[in-house]
Amino acid sequence: MKLLVPDSHLVNDIRGQKTFRVPKNLILMILIYFGIFFVLQIFESFGMVFGIMPSVFAWANEQMSNSGALNSQEVMDKINSLLEDPSNTFLMLLCTGIATIGAMLYCRVVEGRKVRTMGFYKKGALVSYLLGLVAGFAAFSMLVGIAYLMGGVKFEGWRGQFTGQFFLILLGFGIQGMSEETICRGFMMTSTLRHKNFWIASLVNALIFALAHAFNPGFTLLAMVNLTLCGLLFSAYVLRTGNIWGACAFHSIWNFAQGNIYGLPVSGLDTGDTAISMSLTGSDFVNGGAFGLEASIGCTIVQIVFILIFLFVPNPFAKKPETPAQEVSA
Repeated sequence: MKLLVPDSHLVNDIRGQKTFRVPKNLILMILIYFGIFFVLQIFESFGMVFGIMPSVFAWANEQMSNSGALNSQEVMDKINSLLEDPSNTFLMLLCTGIATIGAMLYCRVVEGRKVRTMGFYKKGALVSYLLGLVAGFAAFSMLVGIAYLMGGVKFEGWRGQFTGQFFLILLGFGIQGMSEETICRGFMMTSTLRHKNFWIASLVNALIFALAHAFNPGFTLLAMVNLTLCGLLFSAYVLRTGNIWGACAFHSIWNFAQGNIYGLPVSGLDTGDTAISMSLTGSDFVNGGAFGLEASIGCTIVQIVFILIFLFVPNPFAKKPETPAQEVSA
């Protein structure tokens, strides 16, 4: 079977641009990735903390008025509880946009390359994004169907919680999905592709992507495997389509459908209003436990299927090149 991914125009742009400064040593590249990722996470955290500080100050004043004393652990516990509150989910998602801007600036200023080498092409962006939304929703719906058939989830009714928060979360996940794709695929994968092959570039960013979720509630070995597969899936998608827009949409709608359409944990986190009420049942192997369906065997199956499609299945709608005879007659 012919591998369809590495021949995209994105790879040609990455390897053809002269002003693209990245080290050839893989270990040094990985150290840079971890360093940039850590810095970006700090800036994201600052945004979230400053956003909830008015609530923290109001609570602290109330506590001081009632008891006259307050220790640092109580303050930290309050901040953590506010960050976990679904009402602050949009704020958390919005702040991930800081990382998108930071990664773009690093690539443009430090690596000296054009933004299009991160996959942000203008041509066909809207179509690619819409197709990514369809593919992402279909993929997660397949996962829900597999889990349901295996007894891993239970349908509990229609909620229809279409409040203002529901639509804000949709916008928020659009920002969050783009953020993770910009960092892991737009930055890490494309920088590695400058001097390394598709497999190395994909595996490096996929492992970092998976490790970034290691401190989420309910993280397991199967969650690590599935998140690595998720990174490989998005890497294949970006290189197959030649742009990052589809992967951004796929990632965003996958998370939104998981938490706010099907009402399931998103990598161990609650996201507030939902359209459907579902609960996890049966074994953790089937339902993913506290981490959610992303730590289930069904997720493994779905992602492997999509990876194989992106790598090996030809596009049936692609325009076929003309044969020499056709060119002459034309």
